[in-house]
Amino acid sequence: MKKLFFIVSLLSFLQALSQSIPLDQQVQKRFNEMTLNVDTSIFTGFRSNDWLEYKKILSKEKTQLTDSAFGLSAGAPGGYFFKQLTTNNWVQANGANSVFAIDPYVDAAFGKSKEESDMLHQVAGGLRIQGVVNDKISYNLAYTYYNIQYPNYLAAYALSNQGYALGLGKGTLHSNNSYSYSQFTGSFSYIPNSHFLITVGNGKNFIGDGYRSLILSDNSSNYPYIRLQARYWKLTYNVLYAEFDNPKYLVNGSTQRKYSVMHYLGMNFSKKFQLGVFDNVIWYAKDTPVHRGFDAQYINPFIFTRPLEFSVGSPDNAFLGLTAKYKIYKKGYLYGQIALDDLHITGSFQNHAQQFGNKYGIQLGMWNEDLFAVKGLSWRVEFNSVRPYTYTHGFDKAGLNYTHANQALADPFGANFNELISIFQYNNKRWYGLLENLYTVRGEQPAGLSYPIGFDLWGGDLSDYPSAPQYGSKTMQGIKNKYLYNQLSLGYLINPRNRLAIQGDVTYRRHTAPGVKTSDFYFSLGIKTGLNNLYKDF
Repeated sequence: MKKLFFIVSLLSFLQALSQSIPLDQQVQKRFNEMTLNVDTSIFTGFRSNDWLEYKKILSKEKTQLTDSAFGLSAGAPGGYFFKQLTTNNWVQANGANSVFAIDPYVDAAFGKSKEESDMLHQVAGGLRIQGVVNDKISYNLAYTYYNIQYPNYLAAYALSNQGYALGLGKGTLHSNNSYSYSQFTGSFSYIPNSHFLITVGNGKNFIGDGYRSLILSDNSSNYPYIRLQARYWKLTYNVLYAEFDNPKYLVNGSTQRKYSVMHYLGMNFSKKFQLGVFDNVIWYAKDTPVHRGFDAQYINPFIFTRPLEFSVGSPDNAFLGLTAKYKIYKKGYLYGQIALDDLHITGSFQNHAQQFGNKYGIQLGMWNEDLFAVKGLSWRVEFNSVRPYTYTHGFDKAGLNYTHANQALADPFGANFNELISIFQYNNKRWYGLLENLYTVRGEQPAGLSYPIGFDLWGGDLSDYPSAPQYGSKTMQGIKNKYLYNQLSLGYLINPRNRLAIQGDVTYRRHTAPGVKTSDFYFSLGIKTGLNNLYKDF
């Protein structure tokens, strides 16, 4: 299967070399505004999209300078410097029915932490190639190399996590305590008509309308995938085949791999109300001494494969999900998610206490644009709660958890937490700003306890510890750890099309628990390309 992903990706590059809509928060803010304004219903629950999916519907909504991030278009004549550097793609070739563009990926931010004597930095360089042919073929190819000197808490996270960092994968630790990462991102999309789409890529996907996703987020590093989509009437159906890695586990000396099939059916009941249902199955590609590979039984593209999963003896990990969005008024909407990993209702009622196997997460949120009648000012408030042991897997198969490359595929806090997030965002022409405030309480492992408390996705669950209490588990059980994160950002877009900007950030993070009190206060200023989210708020 790995060879298949590589061959298809290589062929896509050779044939045409996707104008993917960036998952960057500023771009997604504008996407929210555009989809709110159109006089039709667009299902927005699947966020890793290609502009060609929406071009016919949203083209008239491209009224702002920053909207040039949505889709390639032939550049207007003009001087090289002002045309290419500040307005258009840096290199562009236009054919009769195609556009080809090359842009740099630049990140050169430097800062200082109150807790460290060394200068902090995040330096990256790379190239992004993208294009479109006949409005049916869309492609994207990017390579980026990073070198990062982290503040204390991020450096400690990477050090304790085999060098893996959120969104970037495995890094190499250098003598000056900095880490270097390299990342390849690519996708090739074919859209034969308004009903179907096929994408082959190496990247990230996001499900839901929130800042976090309890079902599938862009929290982890890139992974190979194949995406199939069908649209008809008020239905939007996505199937996602993906390959994940388990670096914490080895099989015959190599990193353990696992495959995943996800199905996500979205329904637009009206212009105000959307509902999505989701299922997922993860299985080992190779588990000594059995080599399963990509199990042909899971090629089935139809939703609710849990009965199929049971038919093969239930050796794998599966969970369900539900997303919803309701437009409460012209400028705002409510949204939510339910992630359902497992339920044991009968036993919980009989024992008048929750069984540890009641694994689920709940999200509730609200998003508003033009807050207080201020054009360009949006506000998001979001609450996430995840029960202990959610996304884990027991029966001596802890590696079948919902992770990739030592990173959670949902919320970066993993499980056993309550989280409240407030985000203000503002943009006015090339200027933009962000104010984020986050408060999370997570239950973590008490010293000396012989069984897992449920926050660590690699810790398994109590099915492997029959002598442990099977009932009475509660969210935030264990040692309560409190996390406070505040970030203020201000930026100016040098080039709205390729998202090159000058940005300054001020960040304060505090972690407290019984006997623990740490804080990080740091600031940075630099030039950056805003296409991806590298989360630091955990």
